[in-house]
Amino acid sequence: MTTLLKLTVVATLCCAPSLTVHAANISEGEYLYKQFRCAECHGTDGKTSPAKNALPLAGMDPDHIFMKTKRFIESRAHEQVLQGCGEPPSHVQIKKVSDYLATLPK
Repeated sequence: MTTLLKLTVVATLCCAPSLTVHAANISEGEYLYKQFRCAECHGTDGKTSPAKNALPLAGMDPDHIFMKTKRFIESRAHEQVLQGCGEPPSHVQIKKVSDYLATLPK
């Protein structure tokens, strides 16, 4: 077996579990997007905003969505905006929603 083939096999085996976790994050992210009522401001498609000042999130970089959402929640600026949505999402939940939104078309 050539060195290149060995590296390819190792890389494939190492990445396969993360692809499964990523797919699970996307599925759970879609569920959490609904659970936390994100669509009320960002639209069911993540881009058609019923709220005038909510940013479209569909197709954005998941790390960008995660950081912006995390800062927004930690700044406590969300309290008035998210009234009635229950507890704010955890960092893990924000990551899953971010992964889901990144898969949506812009």
